[in-house]
Amino acid sequence: MVDSLSGKKIVIIGASSGIGLAVAKQTAELEASVVISSRSQDKLDRAKEFISGQVEAIAADILNEDSVNALFERVGSFDHLVITAVADENLLRSPLAEMSTAIAQRGMEKFWGTFFAARAAVKTIAQTGSITLTSSVSIFKPSRAGGVSVMSAASAAVAVFGRALAAELAPIRVNVIAPGVVDTGVWSNTDSQRSDLAKWAEESLPVQHLGQAEELAHAVLSVMTNTYITGAILPVDGGLTVM
Repeated sequence: MVDSLSGKKIVIIGASSGIGLAVAKQTAELEASVVISSRSQDKLDRAKEFISGQVEAIAADILNEDSVNALFERVGSFDHLVITAVADENLLRSPLAEMSTAIAQRGMEKFWGTFFAARAAVKTIAQTGSITLTSSVSIFKPSRAGGVSVMSAASAAVAVFGRALAAELAPIRVNVIAPGVVDTGVWSNTDSQRSDLAKWAEESLPVQHLGQAEELAHAVLSVMTNTYITGAILPVDGGLTVM
């Protein structure tokens, strides 16, 4: 893994926190040249302080195609793309009968952001490189809590999009990570919420702990560096789908 990433340029969208930041840290430690991106330059600059190695921070709005195009024009040729950005998904929870059209349309932003980034990236990504997308374990195991139907549909769209791109863009490899419940701001914004989630994970998941951003990053690096993996949708969920 060290040899395969040394000297490579990796673009990570959604890297100011959570899984994206964990991927940036780990790839930089493996001597890759890392470009981190998210909407906020201030957050990126703060995140950059936690990354040891060669890193450049460039703000871009994944939901604005002009902004995304400008990002990849500035990046130039590169080797691997990782997209972990999500659009405040859990803030869009809504029962179907009460869901407004505006919320439903916002629920699909995850797919559109992924589309904009992937479309812009293929112009300059190396043919020996890879694209790793982020879906959700909800495509395999719908939530009993409800209110996530459109968000799950968006994650499914990302997963199928990735599988189709693996065939269309070959030999560029395209894979999809489907995270379960991970200890990031997406799932828990307060200490109380995190404590409740941690307790649930310890009592319910086969691995008996809440997922960590570093564990998801390990999975991303695995599909990024294994040249025999493409078109895969990999659940990284602590065993949630076998419960």
